[in-house]
Amino acid sequence: MIRHAVRMLAIMYCVCGQPAYSSYESQAVMPPLSFSQFCIQYPEDCQRHDDRRIRDFRSSVQRWRELAQINSIVNFGITPKDPPASRRDAEWQIFPDEGNCGDYAVTKRHLLLRSGWPSSALLLAEVVIRATGEHHLVLLVREGRAVLVLDNLRPVVTPLVDALDRFAILRAESGTDPQRWTREVSAF
Repeated sequence: MIRHAVRMLAIMYCVCGQPAYSSYESQAVMPPLSFSQFCIQYPEDCQRHDDRRIRDFRSSVQRWRELAQINSIVNFGITPKDPPASRRDAEWQIFPDEGNCGDYAVTKRHLLLRSGWPSSALLLAEVVIRATGEHHLVLLVREGRAVLVLDNLRPVVTPLVDALDRFAILRAESGTDPQRWTREVSAF
């Protein structure tokens, strides 16, 4: 009953919230329904978080190691599983035993937020895998001038410029507001 109510609230949010394209920022779009449902279940992960990292003590090498470590822990800590027909991709969860790409991406984002990374640097992105046409979720991480991809299909953190030959970005979270999504690739 509660799951049904959550789904209905998320659908109402998507339908009534704003038009598919909004003038809030260029190329603003509705977030995936899965994201809306995730935010109902995990509201803290959908709020703006400022940078709490201590810059003097964490070099770029240490931050790179942290990204690689979290990517590896999550990739090996969740058993890949196609969602059952009743669940589909609609219910992203943080650190489930078994999960799909959405579960991997939100878990990585959750761990990085808890490590002090700002929400503006951690952007969920819906992509299409060029080889298969399959929709997929990854985490884009802004680190200095670089944008890095944390993907459950790859064992290593990859620069976005190198990953764009494997997939095309459909939409991603806005760096200014975690609740907003955009199609504008230059925003990353």
